[in-house]
Amino acid sequence: MGSGYAQATGEVEALFEEAQRFHLGLDQSVDYSRALSLYKQVIQAEPNHKDALYNMAHIFIAQKRYDLAISHYKRVISINPQDSDAYNNLGSIYLLQGEAKSAKRAYAKAIQLNPDLAVAYYNLTFVFFKEGDKVRAEKAISEAIRLEPDNADFVKLQSQILGERGKISDWWAVAAFGGFGGFIAGYYWLFGRKGV
Repeated sequence: MGSGYAQATGEVEALFEEAQRFHLGLDQSVDYSRALSLYKQVIQAEPNHKDALYNMAHIFIAQKRYDLAISHYKRVISINPQDSDAYNNLGSIYLLQGEAKSAKRAYAKAIQLNPDLAVAYYNLTFVFFKEGDKVRAEKAISEAIRLEPDNADFVKLQSQILGERGKISDWWAVAAFGGFGGFIAGYYWLFGRKGV
């Protein structure tokens, strides 16, 4: 590969970085149409540029153009069938569209490809919960917490599920939802009052 390839690669990356500035509002205001135009130029120059495809899908989600987002994630998957993040994101779009079965399949595929993808278990929890399958929802969120025990969103969702299943008292659910803020308030109430 000669200097022509390096120059072309450098130009593509410069286009990509400019697109990101418009996409994310770095050094200027967000302009999705300009970002999409630049990402398309990146894809024309380098059809398998996964980051450009991902970012285009993110913009389409923000614009509620879910069919286009789906097609871009599927294109990422065609480039790399082992991309668990693309399957997870695809599942989230299906869930937004109310397609629980498709979402469940996409999340399951993400987990099959990457059993340590905690967010896929978290997302799968919502599918099970929406279907009324609280037992499977509890198992999925428990796996997410096993992988990321300090994730506050995971703990809150688990508390909600356990509360609805009657496995924890209302007091514990409130304490879990209150988290650290509740601990601070309780500590102040017990030890912070004058004259104690």
